[in-house]
Amino acid sequence: MERAITRASNINLEEIIMLKRRTFLLFTAFLLAFTAISASATDLPQGEWKLSSYNFRQKIAFPIDKMNITLNINEDSLGGRSGCNIYSGSYSFDEGKLKVGDLISTMMACEEPAMQFERIFTSTMQSASEFSVVNGQLKITDPKTANFLLFERVNQVFKCGTEVPRQ
Repeated sequence: MERAITRASNINLEEIIMLKRRTFLLFTAFLLAFTAISASATDLPQGEWKLSSYNFRQKIAFPIDKMNITLNINEDSLGGRSGCNIYSGSYSFDEGKLKVGDLISTMMACEEPAMQFERIFTSTMQSASEFSVVNGQLKITDPKTANFLLFERVNQVFKCGTEVPRQ
C-alpha cells in the first residue's frame, strides 16, 4: 500500500513539474511573439526605397516615372530625393504612431508639376502617422487626408556586380 501511495505521489510530482515547464515555455513563447509584434509596429524598415505609387487628395497626375523620388531610412532618420530637391529629417514613434519630424530640404527650383508634387509629398511625409509593409512594399499614410506614398525596396549593386535581392 505504501508503495502505491509513494508511486502515486511521484507521478503527481512529475506531472506538476511537467505542467510547470510547459506553462513556462508557453509563457516565454507568448512573450517573445508579443515583443516581436510590438517591435515591428514601431520600426520603419531600414534601407533604400523608391516611390512606385501614390494617392493624393488632389487628383493631379504627376509623372513620377520620370522623377527620382527616394526614401532612405536609418535607425532614427530618413531622407532622400523628393523629385527636385534632397530632404532629410528624423522620425520616432509616439504611442505606436509614426511621427516624422520637421524635414529640411535643399531649395532648388524646378518646373511647376515637380514643385507641386514636392509640396504634397513633403506634407504627406510630415503628416503621416501610419505605415505598413505588404508584399515588400512600404506604404506611408496620412489618415487625415487619406494621402499615401507607396515605396518599393531598391536593390543595391555591389562593386563585383551582384545585386542584393529585395527583402
